[in-house]
Amino acid sequence: MSPDYSSFGLQDKVAIVTGPSQGIGRAMAVAFAQAGAHVVLAEHPAFHQEALKELAREIEGMGRKALVAPTDVTSVAQVRAMAEKAKEGFGRIDILVNNAGWTDTTPAIDVTEEEWDRTLDVCLKSTFFCSQAVARVMIPQGGGKIINIGSNFGVTAFKGRVAYGTAKAGVHQLTRALALEWAPHKINVNSIAPCLTETPGRRDVMARPGFKESILEMLPIGRWNQPEDLVGAALYLASSLSDMVVGHILSVDGGWTIH
Repeated sequence: MSPDYSSFGLQDKVAIVTGPSQGIGRAMAVAFAQAGAHVVLAEHPAFHQEALKELAREIEGMGRKALVAPTDVTSVAQVRAMAEKAKEGFGRIDILVNNAGWTDTTPAIDVTEEEWDRTLDVCLKSTFFCSQAVARVMIPQGGGKIINIGSNFGVTAFKGRVAYGTAKAGVHQLTRALALEWAPHKINVNSIAPCLTETPGRRDVMARPGFKESILEMLPIGRWNQPEDLVGAALYLASSLSDMVVGHILSVDGGWTIH
């Protein structure tokens, strides 16, 4: 039985989720559909296409509409085409979740230019240009909600995440800057900053000897995130309940950053 999220007031809203085929993005796309929203699925055309089709079928099985929008979020042209496709398909865009990401796991001394550029392009550049493209729709329609996925690594340092931590710190500052400019247009821009989350893309790293024990020492709550742990924060920031929340970085990190 699906959870009842109808109290969040998202019935027939239109939500874009980038990187929705697995992990955090998938959990949020499903939750928005469970709350009554239609969902635009913006996934890189070279990745996870079967999983994306399965997700679209799941959303449509709830009586919601799912619009698949193949998008390389590091391409400004493709991002703008994705926003236009969403507007053409639904007439409006109410919610954007900038979830698409990439993380390096390389010691700083060994990080290559390619790793650095890929991490910042996927995590930071895409967040800005997706937000810009969607804001150009939201401003004329009278507002909307933009939710950026940051990270506790954007607040605290962690070995082997120099490019990722830098990119996510940039996402947090970008959130504040866009919130300041766009709040007068009734666009709320906020971030969710999770700790390490168990997703398919992270399982190899998390299986390394001693890794689990070293991470759990940092988590007062005694476990790391599952993708579903972020759903409540996303629904809240997407709803009218957060209309006075502007430029906030909402930590969902099991207490990591209170050390």
